[in-house]
Amino acid sequence: MDAGILVKMEVAISVMQSYIAKDYVLSCAMSGGKDSSCVMVLMLEAIRRSARHHRGSHYILSADTTIENPAVANHLHAVLEEVQFYAESAGLPVEVHVTKPSLASQFVVSTIGRGTLVRTPENGVKDGKRIRACSDDWKVRPQGRLRTLLAREASNKGAREILTILGMRRSESASRDTAMALRGESADSVIRHDSGALTLSPLADWSTDEIWSMLGALMEPDCLPFPSPLAPATIARLSDVYRAGNGGTCGVVLGESGARAACGSRFGCALCCVSGDRDKSMEFMVQETEHKHLQPLNDFRNYLLAIQWDLSRRDLVGRTISEAGYTRIQADTYGWHERISMLRMLCTIDAMERDRAEEHEANLASGRIEDTEGNRSLCDVQFEFVTPQQLVAIDFFLSMHHYAPHAFPALAVWHDVNVLGRRYPVPNVDPFPKVDVKLHGWYRVGHYDLEAPADGLRDYSAEQWNRYLHPGRASRYARTTGGEQTAYFEEASQFEVDAQAACLFVTCTYDTRFMLETQARDAIESARFWLNEGIVRLPRGMAQRYQDMAKRGQYFSRLALRHNLTPDELDAYLIRSSVGDGEHDDLIVRNSAQADLFAETA
Repeated sequence: MDAGILVKMEVAISVMQSYIAKDYVLSCAMSGGKDSSCVMVLMLEAIRRSARHHRGSHYILSADTTIENPAVANHLHAVLEEVQFYAESAGLPVEVHVTKPSLASQFVVSTIGRGTLVRTPENGVKDGKRIRACSDDWKVRPQGRLRTLLAREASNKGAREILTILGMRRSESASRDTAMALRGESADSVIRHDSGALTLSPLADWSTDEIWSMLGALMEPDCLPFPSPLAPATIARLSDVYRAGNGGTCGVVLGESGARAACGSRFGCALCCVSGDRDKSMEFMVQETEHKHLQPLNDFRNYLLAIQWDLSRRDLVGRTISEAGYTRIQADTYGWHERISMLRMLCTIDAMERDRAEEHEANLASGRIEDTEGNRSLCDVQFEFVTPQQLVAIDFFLSMHHYAPHAFPALAVWHDVNVLGRRYPVPNVDPFPKVDVKLHGWYRVGHYDLEAPADGLRDYSAEQWNRYLHPGRASRYARTTGGEQTAYFEEASQFEVDAQAACLFVTCTYDTRFMLETQARDAIESARFWLNEGIVRLPRGMAQRYQDMAKRGQYFSRLALRHNLTPDELDAYLIRSSVGDGEHDDLIVRNSAQADLFAETA
């Protein structure tokens, strides 16, 4: 065993012990990769050696974006369970927490339900710097909310402050080295960020070789001076993931006599488009037999990147109303047909994975494939990218789209794939060249009350029947903050869907008969249904926003019906009937002048 790496490990443990002795609470950011795995092991040992100096619990925090690379995500979940068991067995004051983005911000809900364009290198750069709004929504904000709660808890128990332990290293890249130097980061002293958070990077000066040397040491638990929280098989699994993501050339042979080679594979979200034209780690992985089932995910990711500048796949209707009562007509969010197409593809990918797992289990049982630990694990479904909870959220948003042809549109897609058995593979699309997004003009809608008045989420039928269906309610209907009457709804701290109720409805209630009966219902009826039944809960104080969203969709749906227009014809009509920027600006000025005149005469 390399004695030098043991010395480095002891130094890092000692530094963290010193901060525990000063009444700091340690919190490790665990991603499941090699660096965070090492720093987590060292932190746990520092906690174990400081048994008499704890001020409350220490924390291991992880973020589940809901679209992680399944191989990495499954490994991470197994590691967290293993660490939780180790901490409980050793009596360590350690809590494991996994955060998720809010439901409305999760990739499939945001992209398919709300039509939000995916982040790419082209639209993810501002002022010359790459921005990752997805990282902010999916990781930073959820972990920030949790950290605030944990900091309050730690303070109540007499702790000095939470100190976040990071696995960042200077040798990862030149940009990382520069950023760490600017922040003044070192392996033995903490730094305070602009946000006020304290961090420590015990591995700041470690090389990639030294990281793998430590992981190799963890493969020989009998030679370690302390108990390892991770079994040798766990380290071997981590090594296999990196090897697969590096084209099989990682070459990390664990054990005292093995040769170790640096492995720089980097893994992100399975559907991440910010990484550029290719996801090299995923491309390498799908070449491995045990990871071939991930190929459709990489295909879908490449599809998203290829269509980003195909403006025919986008909606033209704006999401806000100007002071003059006009809405912008410009290619903006993903259009109705594209969202449905994406949902079909992802539901197909999920169904194909379930089919694969079932076939694999049959092959194992019949002896057609070797009975190994890896093959046994592949009998389980490895991922699900559209859960029933997410499907209901998607359906709620799609039900308010002006081109939705009937109620429960997202559930109809799920039924099509999972009950009727249709499959929609990801097509191979040539990338569209980047184009300017042209403003076609502004279309007059008033307050969605001119040509085709809309009442949005108001449910006249439910107002009559709720007294019998839900006699315990204080009210048969509800009102928005703007005073508009709507279907009954419940509120929560953020947009929520009752996961248990959603699963029951999708898998049991929504059968073929229900599907056929609702094909003739207006799309908006399912949005009202989700609210009235309390399955969907709106963010507190935000009901007016969702009412406006529903009125917008209903308005343009009724406009198409009034003029007897197909979706394509409606788009052409909106472009043809819009006014230009200059005329629209004049209207705003004129309206403002009239408002001032009325104010003077009042």
